[in-house]
Amino acid sequence: MKRDDKRNPKLSNTSSLWCCEDHFSLKDDMENYCQWMLTKNVKRLKLKTGTVPHRFDCQKRHIPSPIERQGAKKRKHLSLIEEVLSSPVSLPSTSTNLQDECLEMNLDENTKVNKSLQVDIKTPFKSKGTMTTPQVISVACSPIKGLQTVQNYNLSQKVLDESSAKIEVDNFKIDILVENSESEYECPDESSSEDELFAMEQYKKHMLIGTIMSIEKNPKIFLGLPPRSFYLIKLITEDVPLPTNHIYVVLKKLRLNMSFTILALDFGLSVSSISRIFCKSLPVLAKIMQDLIVWPDKTDISRHLPIPFRARYAKVQSIIDCLEIQIEKPSNPVHQAHTWSNYYSCNTIKYLLSCTPDGLVSFVSEGYGGRTTDCTIVEDSGFLNKLSPGALVMADRGFKNVSVLLEQRGCSLVRPPSVSSSTRSTKSEVRQSKQIAALRIHVERVIGRLRDFTMLSPHACVDNHFIPVLDLAVIVSCGIINMQDHLIKKQI
Repeated sequence: MKRDDKRNPKLSNTSSLWCCEDHFSLKDDMENYCQWMLTKNVKRLKLKTGTVPHRFDCQKRHIPSPIERQGAKKRKHLSLIEEVLSSPVSLPSTSTNLQDECLEMNLDENTKVNKSLQVDIKTPFKSKGTMTTPQVISVACSPIKGLQTVQNYNLSQKVLDESSAKIEVDNFKIDILVENSESEYECPDESSSEDELFAMEQYKKHMLIGTIMSIEKNPKIFLGLPPRSFYLIKLITEDVPLPTNHIYVVLKKLRLNMSFTILALDFGLSVSSISRIFCKSLPVLAKIMQDLIVWPDKTDISRHLPIPFRARYAKVQSIIDCLEIQIEKPSNPVHQAHTWSNYYSCNTIKYLLSCTPDGLVSFVSEGYGGRTTDCTIVEDSGFLNKLSPGALVMADRGFKNVSVLLEQRGCSLVRPPSVSSSTRSTKSEVRQSKQIAALRIHVERVIGRLRDFTMLSPHACVDNHFIPVLDLAVIVSCGIINMQDHLIKKQI
């Protein structure tokens, strides 16, 4: 009606208006409903004055019913569980069941009685509770049973250790199950926990035995030591009070860079014990391995000089190069700047490595930031103090500024000729570059052996906590390299 008023405002109150009967109750809202029902002469129903539409069940609800949230469902579920758990649960006992349950027995007796006397006849029956004498025990001697709740009570609980009592009554055999007096509850046994501890100890012992066997069978894979040099482990244990397993932990960490968690499983120890062993044993092992990194005498170098050096570079005593190891990005901006390497485009620690012409590591410097130049490391590391007058040092083109420092010591630098994009190299310069590169490759091979230790690989990304001991790790690795097979096969 209101919609009609808006569409046609000229309608008056006396106009005939029609409305839908679905919105009214015909019996209550119509004036002539009874007349319309009794006589069919009434063609139209009239609304009572002041009646408005009040039934809207025929219309669809535009507002959807609210969806219950998962959090509310979960809270209701938890509250329901707490309510069930908090309410006491009374469980029927066996004796109650025996008293309540009765067996009806039909006695087949063909007896004749007078019908006049058959009044108030009851069906003969006997109760389970009175047919046997159940076994009982003293409450003071029985084990304490835990409170049965919804959590620890299983509705499909099976009766264990039951005994059957057979009774004959009037040619009928009735089997009655009597619950055993012993309770199902078992006191916690300490032997189970002891068995678990014993099994864990056996597991750790087997893991340790397997790890040691694999190391002793393949020392080159796990430790970096060849089998012919494995006696070094025994010599170290005789010289210093360092257990063999501790040496294995340190060398395996350097060789494979395994996490302390995996090492703890291999050696049957805890993670904290492995970490403590590594931090305490590495300085001791580095002090011993430092004795394996020696600068040979001039005569010894000449005696073991490879044949390719004897023709033109017989006075070469050292071949130098730098190696860099990636580390995690330091949090200090100053340290970030000092360790940034333009060559690797990451934060690195740089070391100066020197080897003899036959591939023996003769010098390794301390660690420097990746931003430090090669010339600065040569000058500051103490390498120049190892050289004897008249010695030749072979290096790459990047060490061209080192020649001034070597001349002050009476030494000379051997490096490939410099190249320029504007000038073309002569044939002699190209030939000389190839000759020097063919000889200088030995220091690259030494660095390659050092890279076999995964902790010292170019992109190892050493954790910041290991940076203080990284110098010791390099020393130990160089000492092991000197115990490996000869880099250059001897030619007779």
